[in-house]
Amino acid sequence: MIRRNRIVYMPYPVKGNKINEYLTNMVSILQDEYTVLGSLAEPTDLFQMLQTRAVFLNWIENLNQLDTKMKVQLMLHRLFGAKIIWVFHDKRPHDIDPGSKDINIRNMYWLADFSSVIMLHSKSSSKYIPNINRNARKAVYIPHILYECQNKGINQDVTRKRYGITKDDFVFIMFGIVRPYKNIEGGIKAFQKLRLPNAKLLIAGNPSDSSYAEKIRKMCKGDKDVILDLRYISNVMLDNIIGISDVVVMPYHGGSSMNSGVMIQSFSAGKTVITPDICMARDMAPAKIMYIYKSSLEETMLKAYHNGKLMNRQMGERAKEYMYKNNNRKTVKEQLYMILK
Repeated sequence: MIRRNRIVYMPYPVKGNKINEYLTNMVSILQDEYTVLGSLAEPTDLFQMLQTRAVFLNWIENLNQLDTKMKVQLMLHRLFGAKIIWVFHDKRPHDIDPGSKDINIRNMYWLADFSSVIMLHSKSSSKYIPNINRNARKAVYIPHILYECQNKGINQDVTRKRYGITKDDFVFIMFGIVRPYKNIEGGIKAFQKLRLPNAKLLIAGNPSDSSYAEKIRKMCKGDKDVILDLRYISNVMLDNIIGISDVVVMPYHGGSSMNSGVMIQSFSAGKTVITPDICMARDMAPAKIMYIYKSSLEETMLKAYHNGKLMNRQMGERAKEYMYKNNNRKTVKEQLYMILK
């Protein structure tokens, strides 16, 4: 009897690349009991297809990979018994070229219709499932796994000195890949308009393109209270940066986001966030561990500032407790493995 002991996980985190830690964490959970591969079997490889228990698809509609060949491969995998699990991360792809928008949206509808399971990381995102009347029954909520700290010995004084920040400064940060949909410029404008005493805004992350990075640099030129570190930031250094912050700012716009790895990483590190009214925030709103805004980012940043370091630290500590109770590895694994049965 052929054992279905293989999982195909796409995209697969490759060592040595600047990878998404979410992918690494999810693959690690699956590797506890399965051999995890990063590519689909060729149409002639019947044996591998028969060994495959499931195919996980993340952001595949974004990558211009969902062509006719891949669709045929997916159809064959499903025909030979594999579950097709589409992880529904966003309402629509971020920052897509207008010329490819229609095909990306069509890909999302195809994935929703074709998949065996639609995996959600926020319960509130279920209403955005493409062809919801047909596909709602496929939806399964799995918590977004928390992020373990990569540096247990964080020296905050060294990190503050690196960026010219003092212990008395109230520090807002924005981190992660610097992309237009994240509306970094909106966060900068709100901070600069407020002109808060003893406040700093630190922006750390690798820009998606040089022109966007230049736009950010021009906005901040001559402003000593806005600190830019626009480059690849290692996980260890990122933990140091999050460690010196008081509040993490997520000024996303455009309506494409439903979930946020930045939010999960911040909460995991014991920090509160300022977030737009996205699905993941709605799910967690009753816990009162963050600031959610619907219109004015500026007013929300001002509120967080006036609440002071202590109150924000207490919110962050509650957020961390929430993560370790609801988004821990054991919980995620149990729920994830349920859909693989």
